[in-house]
Amino acid sequence: MLKDILAIVDTGEADERFLKDVLAFARFHEAHLSIAVLSAIPTPDYAVAFGPPYIVLADFLKASEEKQARVEKLVASEGVEVRILSDDPAVLLDKAPVQARYADLVLFGPAAAYANQRLRRRLVENVALSSGRPLLILPQAWKPRTFKHLVVGWNATREATRAVSEAQMLTSPGARIDIMIVDGDPSTKGHGSDPGADIARNLSRHGFAVTVHALASDGNSEAEVLEGMARRQLADILVLGASAHSKLRELFLGGVTHDLLEGAAVPILFAH
Repeated sequence: MLKDILAIVDTGEADERFLKDVLAFARFHEAHLSIAVLSAIPTPDYAVAFGPPYIVLADFLKASEEKQARVEKLVASEGVEVRILSDDPAVLLDKAPVQARYADLVLFGPAAAYANQRLRRRLVENVALSSGRPLLILPQAWKPRTFKHLVVGWNATREATRAVSEAQMLTSPGARIDIMIVDGDPSTKGHGSDPGADIARNLSRHGFAVTVHALASDGNSEAEVLEGMARRQLADILVLGASAHSKLRELFLGGVTHDLLEGAAVPILFAH
């Protein structure tokens, strides 16, 4: 059961729809909502590292003050906590996961809801990989509901196991779960002799209606295959484990695309 939800935004002006969506999400779950407004302080290497929009310090201060006032006005009657986190962009990448550790779930909107989409993508990656909490990316104008149909990208890893476990707090009893295995092969260290059979058996014992699907990538990335299946199956949510290259610290799931992180047609839950 959700008790604490954290939504992360930046100082842009395109997130009003997302803010309304997270308010509705918190009301639906009867959970406390905190909103963290990340305000990246311009530095000499800011433009090189994070690209446009290019701003000067005066513009930054004005944008931070205006954003705080706008968010507080929007949530004034909701009892929502608004936090302003101002720092060097690289420091914010470390601060955001720390903030996320004190919430049951972290919400991000689609890329269009953020002024600095490159920074958003890095934040999504860092929070998913370093916070220890599940992260949910909401589509634009998504109406909250209990998830009754899940598509799970299953690759028999620790991360995928964690994602399945975290998703259950958002899932209605007896929900339909489609276990999707892309290019899966029997393995003594992973899938076992029958890929998907063991996790399906475990979830069935919890009362879920589980079906295992063996899929071929046919030259597409695993993420593209899974997101496409979630859309075609009319799923309520796509559940993925978030893994990382040890050096690059970028999300991958058999080659997860940045397009998937920009926002898909269905909510996407990442857990690490």
